[in-house]
Amino acid sequence: MKKFAALVAFAAVLGATPAFADTLENGYGNTFVVTLGTDTVRYHFNEDGTFGAIAPDGSVQHGRYEAANGQICFLGEGDARQCAPLVSGKNVGDTWEQADANGNQITVTIEAGRAHGAGHGHAH
Repeated sequence: MKKFAALVAFAAVLGATPAFADTLENGYGNTFVVTLGTDTVRYHFNEDGTFGAIAPDGSVQHGRYEAANGQICFLGEGDARQCAPLVSGKNVGDTWEQADANGNQITVTIEAGRAHGAGHGHAH
């Protein structure tokens, strides 16, 4: 469960409601780089509600997310959900600071392209 919590720590990044859809849509095909302290996680979000994440130890995790009512929620094993508010108006090359789902201060950058390993599970 600790790894799941670390992977969704940044969960305040994206959303698919109309006011926030731009950040999520601008991130498709690109990489969200989230830094919390000395740990960095790289995320890839897909239009079908799935994501891949490369954890600080290099392991790759895959999961699902939902965006609604001004929040993004990451769906973990069983009924585990972690939700956070959304940030809008972000595009490739942007970097910003915000609170994560646990109230920690994180830095988020959208980088062009996808970091190797956290894709959709298909060969690209």
